[in-house]
Amino acid sequence: MQKFKEKYGIIPNVSDKEFFTNSIHVPVWKKMTPFDKIDIESQLTGYSNAGCITYIELESSVKNNINGLEAIVNYAMDKDIPYFAINVPNDMCQSCGYTDEINKSCPMCECPNIRRLRRVTGYLTGDYTTAFNIGKQQEVEMRVKHE
Repeated sequence: MQKFKEKYGIIPNVSDKEFFTNSIHVPVWKKMTPFDKIDIESQLTGYSNAGCITYIELESSVKNNINGLEAIVNYAMDKDIPYFAINVPNDMCQSCGYTDEINKSCPMCECPNIRRLRRVTGYLTGDYTTAFNIGKQQEVEMRVKHE
């Protein structure tokens, strides 16, 4: 991104962040339903020669809505998505064991020692705030939930 900015400058929605939107993805900051995102990305999967994961971001509360999850997965399959994932935050407080999406500190015990699990660059990963560069960290932070 730094080299791109040096050569082309800052272009809104292209290089005004610390990362590029990858491959066939709808930009992570665009609000839309999971079905709308699948509709858009499914039209592009055949053009990617470097992989084409389609993923959606859901609230952690979706874990109690199996029918909703099944509807989304079936919709992706019906749209012939070759590589599909559902991202659900799964953070855990290292002190008390509380699990859910946790921001800066645990809402139960206020401990800041949190184990974070997110999908980054297609793979489930540990703490993205230390394992990845600033661009990937910013991309994860800018993700909106698909409701």
